[in-house]
Amino acid sequence: MHNPITYLETKHNELHNGFKGWLAKQSLPVEAAVVTLTGAAKGAIFSGFTGAFAKDSSSTAPPPDDSVSPNTMASFQKSQAPAGGPLIHARNYAVISGVNAGISSVLKRLRGKEDVQTSMVAAFGSGVMFSLVSGSGNSHANVITAGVFFALCEGVLFKVNISLRRNDCLSIPI
Repeated sequence: MHNPITYLETKHNELHNGFKGWLAKQSLPVEAAVVTLTGAAKGAIFSGFTGAFAKDSSSTAPPPDDSVSPNTMASFQKSQAPAGGPLIHARNYAVISGVNAGISSVLKRLRGKEDVQTSMVAAFGSGVMFSLVSGSGNSHANVITAGVFFALCEGVLFKVNISLRRNDCLSIPI
C-alpha cells in the first residue's frame, strides 16, 4: 500500500510544475492576468480559513455616544473598516495577494530575476491597493504610507529569508 500523503504530494508537484511550464509559454499579459487571479483566489481562500478561527472584533468595540464630534465619528468608522466581516477580510486578502502576485510576475518576467527590489515594488503596490480598497486611503499620504510600510516589511522579510537560507538555519523556498 502506498502512502497517500506522498501520492498527493507527488500529484500536487506534477500539477504545479505542469502549470508553471504552461504559464512560462504564455504572453506577458496572459501570465499577469492568470497569476493575479490565482493570487487573489489564494488570498481569499486563506482569509476564509483564518477567518473561520478568528472572531469578528468589529462588534466588540462600543460605538461612540452622541456627544462625539463628526470628525471623531468619521475616524471611528474608518478604523472599523478593516475589522469587517469575513467577506471584507476575503476581499482585502484577495487584493493584497493578487496585486502582489501580478506585479511580481510582471517584474520577474521583465527583469529576469526575483530580488529585493522586485519584492518591495510588488509589496508597495499591494499596500497601496489595500489602502484604497479597505477605505483607509482617504488621502494621498495614507495611500503612500501604506505602500511604503508594506514595502519596508517585505524588504526586511526578504533579507531575513535570504540570510537564513545562506546560513542553513531554515529552508524557506522563495
